[in-house]
Amino acid sequence: MAAIGKPIEGNLFARVAASPTWKRIYRSRTVYLFLVPAIVVVFIFSYVPMVGLIMAFQDYHIVKGMFQSPFVGLKHFQRLLTDPDFHHALRNTLILNGLYISIHFPLPIALAILIFGMKDSLYKRITQTITYLPHFVSWVAIAGIVYALLDVHTGPVNLLFKAVGVEPVPFMRRADLFWWLTILVLIWKELGWDTIIYLAALSGIPAEQYEAAIVDGANRFQQLIYITLPNIAPTIGLMLIFSVGTLLARNSPVSFDAIFNLRNAMVSSASDTLDYYVYEQGLLGVQFDFATAIGLAQGLVSLVLVMGANALSRRIRGYGAF
Repeated sequence: MAAIGKPIEGNLFARVAASPTWKRIYRSRTVYLFLVPAIVVVFIFSYVPMVGLIMAFQDYHIVKGMFQSPFVGLKHFQRLLTDPDFHHALRNTLILNGLYISIHFPLPIALAILIFGMKDSLYKRITQTITYLPHFVSWVAIAGIVYALLDVHTGPVNLLFKAVGVEPVPFMRRADLFWWLTILVLIWKELGWDTIIYLAALSGIPAEQYEAAIVDGANRFQQLIYITLPNIAPTIGLMLIFSVGTLLARNSPVSFDAIFNLRNAMVSSASDTLDYYVYEQGLLGVQFDFATAIGLAQGLVSLVLVMGANALSRRIRGYGAF
């Protein structure tokens, strides 16, 4: 028996198959099968295109292609460090994303707590629907609405100003107002959608904790401080880590779609972000190699920011996102 058992014990595949993890995966194999389409899509659209990063180190020629274009090392990254347009775009990106995160981040938490505190009624469902809907509206439509509302001559806002004796304000032509207008529109568009995760976290708080607090005489504010916020603190920390990681990322809230549709030549000094700079250099300027270098630099910096925010969370709170 011992001789028969020896090969099985020494067989790597037998040991793996007998491990508790693989047994658990096998029991839940139907659930894991649902992940296969998502894994395939992510692999095709997120990992396969990463082969194109090789262009960041080449003097790319569209006829020669990626595998025949000459390598130039860090030439394009050196250009980044000395290009004033890149520094300008970097400044705008950091300011816009920094302002958005600082102002917007606590608002979904507050809205989620307010909605969660409502009684389950038609009014609660209507409130949720109204706050979620802007997220699904195209940026093209939103930009059209914003320009129509703020038009100097026909916009309702400036017509109201005229009615009360105030000079019309060319909102969409002033670079000093662009950041604030963009942030306000972004908050309006994404506020309701960002509450979904916090509502899910709030729904996971055991009702017994609130019942015990009420029996002990705790008021609503005390329940918020000692029950609600501590229970959703891990979710808040996780969302903060992700938010910090998007300061320079392409999937940041201040997206290319938002900037491209809201900007115009008169506010270019405040609206030219890194995403628009990549579009300008890569597509309009046909400098695919330089645009790839910018994108790679953005990704690397975002990775460092996420890792740094995660390490800080572990040091302060004792846990992180990973």
